[in-house]
Amino acid sequence: MTLVRAVAYLIFFLPEIAFANSAINMRQGVTDISEDVYQLHMTIFIICCVIALLVFSVMFWSIVNHRKSKGAKAAQFHESTKVEILWTAIPVLILIAMAIPATQTLIRMEDPSKSDLTIKVTGSQWKWHYQYLTYGQQTLDLGFYSIISTPQSQITNQQQKSETYLLEVDKPLVIPTGKKVRFLFTSDDVIHAWWIPDFAVKKDAVPGFINEAWTNVNIEGIYRGQCAELCGKSHAFMPIVVDVRSPEQFEQWLIEQQQLASQQAQQEDALKDVSFNMDELMALGKDVYEANCSVCHQSTGQGLPGLFPSLKDSPITSGDVQQHIDIVLHGKPGSAMQAFSKQLSSKQLAAVITYERNAWGLNSGDVVQPRDVQVNEPSADRPVKASQPTLAIEIPTEKKSTNNTASQDPLVDLDKSQLMQLGEQAYLENCAMCHQASGLGLTGAFPALKGSAMIEGPIEQHIELVLNGKELTAMMAFKDKLSAATIAAIITYERNAWGRSGEVIQASDVNNQIKGAE
Repeated sequence: MTLVRAVAYLIFFLPEIAFANSAINMRQGVTDISEDVYQLHMTIFIICCVIALLVFSVMFWSIVNHRKSKGAKAAQFHESTKVEILWTAIPVLILIAMAIPATQTLIRMEDPSKSDLTIKVTGSQWKWHYQYLTYGQQTLDLGFYSIISTPQSQITNQQQKSETYLLEVDKPLVIPTGKKVRFLFTSDDVIHAWWIPDFAVKKDAVPGFINEAWTNVNIEGIYRGQCAELCGKSHAFMPIVVDVRSPEQFEQWLIEQQQLASQQAQQEDALKDVSFNMDELMALGKDVYEANCSVCHQSTGQGLPGLFPSLKDSPITSGDVQQHIDIVLHGKPGSAMQAFSKQLSSKQLAAVITYERNAWGLNSGDVVQPRDVQVNEPSADRPVKASQPTLAIEIPTEKKSTNNTASQDPLVDLDKSQLMQLGEQAYLENCAMCHQASGLGLTGAFPALKGSAMIEGPIEQHIELVLNGKELTAMMAFKDKLSAATIAAIITYERNAWGRSGEVIQASDVNNQIKGAE
């Protein structure tokens, strides 16, 4: 009787007393789904506890009361049909009892239909891009990037860390209470995961795919989360902040954002005739650089060897101003360098470029004005121009190619030393971010190339993987991003680096495989 009472107490009272709102337990959250998930979790947890209590109670009772010292003798029986049926049927019934509420909850979680607000969420290294698509019957044209705002002084331990350390952003996502919000998730580069524990929402953002999730928040407030997928070096610097407001406040916020966008467009137009002095641009540029660039290139501008290039004394910051503007605006295909033309204003862009050309002792004296940047920004009749890779050697060709794709590359053979030199630089720019400069990858995230079956295996498979990528992984296709000569150089480097001596691949080999596939 005492055992029965203990079990009843455990089932009905212990969750409320010991587990609810505990720091070691799952959060109850602020949505109906999160509450369902919490209750499902507690139900299955209690079932497991009861099973464990019963099994161990019977086991220890048997050990104590049927021990040899008391003269107990083991019963001799074998293949009891009743026992076989019991220990099969009982677990099946328990699993069915657990599966029914779990299935019902999963079905509700995967039903984004009849939503009031639709938001597209795009992950990129290392920030989130939010685009408001529809609200009710209204089509929206509102979007912004959400970037970590934790000061570098806290990250580098020069200042005491705040309670929301690494969980702060410059622009939070704003949604209304009591409205069903549908999220569409995708990615610009590698796999990310958008996770807000209080919403019970965790969904992967995969390049080339659209995943869906939804939430309906009941309580106003600020809710924080972070990327839950190992997405690269600065994975820890990709927080999520959601500001949940009443429907009236949300609609007022929408109006304010639309007015702000109109004002910013007018300000951008007015900047064509405005010039700023060096001091003003340098002060703003430092702030912009710390918020957007220092995660990769470091506050000192020295980058991370093998992963992100140094800006200090680099050909970009000390070379042609036009090339510098181009790469900041449009990014660099096949690398982690993003396009900032849609993320920053022309004044911010001009300021950060001016800063990069005059900081760290460079003192070039170059002053970039907003109008210099606006001339290069994409428009409807002038699409974005992709930056061409800056390589250490010039590829000898009879006729320069005007398109940086593998299928249009000239068929010119290079010797092994040229291929290795070109390949090493191209590998560091395009591959080392995932596979590391040493070729050892990141355990559990990105496979090692050194000693891998790909490097040791048939050349055709190696070329195929680099050209067309691998579905459902972070391995992207480089066919339309790099020239055949650059692809050949990378493959040659990978098959001859890290202590291995292997084959030499030419641009003609890459082009022949492309033509064979067609």
